[in-house]
Amino acid sequence: MDADSLTLLREIESIPVIDTHEHLVHCEELLEGRDDILQEYLIHYMSSDLISAGLRTDELEFARDRSKPLLERWTVVESCWEFCRHTGYGRAIDESVRGIYGIDRVDSSTIEELGSRFKLLNKPGHLKRVLKDLCNIELSVIDPWTGRFEYDSELFRRVWQPQNYLIPLPYESDVITWLENTYRITIRTLEDWLNAFEIELNDNLSNGVIGLKSVLAYYRPIRFRRVPREDAARGFREAFKDWEEAGHRGRFNIVLPDYVQDYVMHHILSVANEKGLFFQFHTGLLEGNRGVVSNSNPELLEELFLLYPEISFDLFHISYPYQSIASAMAKTYPNVYIDMCWSHIISPSAARNALNDFLDAVPYNKIMGFGGDYGFVDGIYGHLKIARENIARVLSNKICEGMMSCSEALRIAERLLHDNPVQVLLDRRSG
Repeated sequence: MDADSLTLLREIESIPVIDTHEHLVHCEELLEGRDDILQEYLIHYMSSDLISAGLRTDELEFARDRSKPLLERWTVVESCWEFCRHTGYGRAIDESVRGIYGIDRVDSSTIEELGSRFKLLNKPGHLKRVLKDLCNIELSVIDPWTGRFEYDSELFRRVWQPQNYLIPLPYESDVITWLENTYRITIRTLEDWLNAFEIELNDNLSNGVIGLKSVLAYYRPIRFRRVPREDAARGFREAFKDWEEAGHRGRFNIVLPDYVQDYVMHHILSVANEKGLFFQFHTGLLEGNRGVVSNSNPELLEELFLLYPEISFDLFHISYPYQSIASAMAKTYPNVYIDMCWSHIISPSAARNALNDFLDAVPYNKIMGFGGDYGFVDGIYGHLKIARENIARVLSNKICEGMMSCSEALRIAERLLHDNPVQVLLDRRSG
C-alpha cells in the first residue's frame, strides 16, 4: 500500500464495525472442545480451494481427523495449501494467525506450535477477544448452525431462515411433525402450512430475531413465479397425500413442487413486506465445490424488488461474479442494498474493483462494507484486515483522482462499515 492509503487505513481501523453476516456459534460456551486447528480451519472456504487445487476428499477428511498426528495431517494438505496460499482464503488465514497468535504463516515449520497456541486459546472467551478486542466489531449479525433463538447479545444479533417452508432441509427430520408438536397445531392444507410459518415467524421475532435470510440458491434458481392460490393448494394437498401414504411422517420431509415453493415464497415476502423486515439473499458464488452459480444471479429477484417495496433486500457477496448486476439493482431500486460479506476473500481484487464501481454508480448509503461469513472466529480477523485495506485503497484512489476530500472518504468508510448496516439491519421496522 502507498503512504496515502496507509494513512487512511489507520483512520479506518478506528471505526467500529457492524459485521453483516457470520455463521459463528451463538455463545462462548460452544467453543469448548473445538481446539483442533485443522479441524476448525478446514470447516469451509480453505477446504474448498484445496479441493479445487486437487486435494482428494478422503485426504481432506484425514486432515480434519483430530485423532491423527497434526504434522502428519498437515503433510497431506501441504502441497495444495501452497497452491492456495495467495487466494483470498489463504491470505485471510495467514493474516489471522499472524495477528492472533504471532506466527507469520501456516507451514510445516509452524503448524505444531500454531496448533498448541490454538488449543490453548480457542475456548470460552476467545470470541470476545477476537471480535471486540482485536477486530473492533461492535456487533455481528449471525445465522448460526446451532440453536434456534439463542445468542450472546453483547456480540450478536440473529436472523432466521424460513426455507423449511419451501424446501425442508434433508437433515431436518420431519418438519411438519416438529411444527405440530412445538406449536400445538395441525397441518393438513396449504392454509395450515402458511399459518405455521406466521406463527414461527412471530415466535422468532419475539425472541430477538431481527430479519430473514435465504440460501435457496444452493437448491434451486431464485426466480419465484406468481402462482394461483388454487394451484398451490392443490399441489400442497397432493404432496401431503404422497408424503403420508409413503409412510414418511416422523421420518422424512415433505417434498413440495417448485410452483408450490414459489407460492409460499411470495406469501413469506408479503408478510415480511407488511412488517418492514429486511431479507438477506444469498446471491452469487456458492460455497464449496458444487452448485449451479446461475441459480443465484440477482437478476432473477428483480420482480420481487418491485412487488415488495417495504422489504430491504440485502444482496450478499456482491453477487460475485454478477457484481455489475447487483450494482444496477441497487442503483435502480430504493429497497435493494449491496452487501460485501464474503467478497473480500472470494477475490480481494474483484472486491476492490467492485467497490470502485459501486461508489461511482450507487449512492453510498446502499453499500455495506463487511461481513466475515465464517464458521470459525479466527478467519474474521484476516478477512477484516483485507477488507479494511481494500476500502482504504479504493477511497485513497478516489482522493487522488480529486473525487473527494480525506474527510469525505472517512465519512464514506464510516457509512460502509458501521452506519449503513445499522440503518438497514439493526433499525428494524416491525408491524
